[in-house]
Amino acid sequence: MTGLEAILAQIEKDAQSQAEALLSIARQEAQDSLEEAQQEAQRQSKEVLDRAQAQADAIRQRAESAALLEKRDQLLLCKQRLIREALDQDCDSIENAPTEEYFSLLLELAARSAQPGQGTLYLNARDLDRMPANFQQALDQETPQGKITVSKTPRDLESGFVLEYGPIEMDCTFPALFRDAYDQLRDAVGTILFSQV
Repeated sequence: MTGLEAILAQIEKDAQSQAEALLSIARQEAQDSLEEAQQEAQRQSKEVLDRAQAQADAIRQRAESAALLEKRDQLLLCKQRLIREALDQDCDSIENAPTEEYFSLLLELAARSAQPGQGTLYLNARDLDRMPANFQQALDQETPQGKITVSKTPRDLESGFVLEYGPIEMDCTFPALFRDAYDQLRDAVGTILFSQV
């Protein structure tokens, strides 16, 4: 081997060493870049999953909230229905009370509603037919501040009476009285019905 061949062989060997070193560096940089890209992809993937989980949690919480609100509303509607039914039953039991008890209630109500002066008390046809014979006399005793006369003409009423003083009419029918006192009665009945709920 001549000197020139030895120099060329050395140059080729050095070039190959440098090429291998550069190739090794390039491979290492590629590996580092790949690892960085994988870590960035994992980080971004985790962020996407975290956001998705947060959205899913928010949706679940809103759904649970809506379900609780719906349950509360349904319970409230059910309680209101039960209270209305209880009040309707009370009104029915008053309307269908035995004659003596019913007219005793009418006398109490007339005494509380009476005004000074001349008044007319109107009943429905059913109540006029079953009115005790001494009802007018009992009415006179219970309302000494004025004169209330029971009209012989029936009115279209469910129960109770209408008390008329000239142009002024007082609706003392039981349904009207229950409607007027509904809030107080609702609270009282609600306390009784749901005190242990």
